[in-house]
Amino acid sequence: MSTQNHVSDASGPHEYCTLFNPYVDSVVEELVQTVSALRGVSPMEISPLYSVVDPDALEALFAGATATPNSRVVTFDYEGFEVTIREHGCITLTSVEAA
Repeated sequence: MSTQNHVSDASGPHEYCTLFNPYVDSVVEELVQTVSALRGVSPMEISPLYSVVDPDALEALFAGATATPNSRVVTFDYEGFEVTIREHGCITLTSVEAA
């Protein structure tokens, strides 16, 4: 199960962090669920993840963790967020849409 934290800075973009267990959780499911929750819509209402990144490649890259935190990091834009996924189980979403 994931934990979501909301971090907001009045002078800059909003940042959100979702923690997941790379041994048991699907990074793709966690990402899609978090983005849809932040958008306030169902997962079926957001753009397909495969339009920006290969979901199978993400799953393969982050399946299981290593002893070295941050040895695998992927960043891409999706649904108005800059998404950064770190190997130790952190998905950070930073809003990039103009206010």
